[in-house]
Amino acid sequence: MQASNPTAKKALGQHFLKDRQAIRRIAEAIPKGANIIEIGPGPGAITEALLARAGKLTVIEMDDRFAAHWREAGEKNPQLSVIHGDVMLELEAALAAVRPEWIAGNLPYNLSGPLTAKLAGLDLSGGMVLMYQREVAERIAAGPGSKVYGGLSVLVRHFYNVKRLLVLPPGAFAPPPKVHSAVILLTPHGRTPACSYAGLQQTVRKGFAHRRKTITNNFRGLLSAEQFQDMDIDPGTRPEQLDYDAWARIAGAYVHAADSEGR
Repeated sequence: MQASNPTAKKALGQHFLKDRQAIRRIAEAIPKGANIIEIGPGPGAITEALLARAGKLTVIEMDDRFAAHWREAGEKNPQLSVIHGDVMLELEAALAAVRPEWIAGNLPYNLSGPLTAKLAGLDLSGGMVLMYQREVAERIAAGPGSKVYGGLSVLVRHFYNVKRLLVLPPGAFAPPPKVHSAVILLTPHGRTPACSYAGLQQTVRKGFAHRRKTITNNFRGLLSAEQFQDMDIDPGTRPEQLDYDAWARIAGAYVHAADSEGR
């Protein structure tokens, strides 16, 4: 059912996975019978493996060629449905219509940051299996104290535990990218978040705006050193040293301060 002889479009950041072992491991990370959304199926290497396991599979595809191919395939397979469009525009409606347990995808390189920020705010019952450039995956999986720990590292931990599933060399793809790739597994941690996701997004955007500054300097005029001490946070700490729980505490205080400032 895969599309035959696909040509990757550089403008869409397309690199098609061909490594059979990697495809199997990605699919097997998702339980059989799950309701899944796949982002950017392309010619369908991962899609075929997901279809073999899914109760229902919905694919979101921007490329006209592949959208037409999967729509035709869906006419013969009631298990498969297709949304043709930009995932950044279509995701919200797709979630409401499909109510997936899992999301999977080889994410377009040019969308990985903003798309992950959207996905991290979804409280799915199952989780996500997502492929990135390795450097992006390392930022997402990084813990406090790492040089690459940043906003995405914090955001994904709002609802999920993070695990790096596998690393892939350029030769696992056609055409081969210039960098290695990695697959991240996100599974729900089940804890009730201490702040809203929107509030956390605002906070990490502000807090990581100047990584070399202390957390107090980044929030100067809104939160005082004393307030950070009351939150059990050293005012001289740098943003990359704070774990998710600390950022959640900051978010509660920052959103309140920002709202008061706006009134």
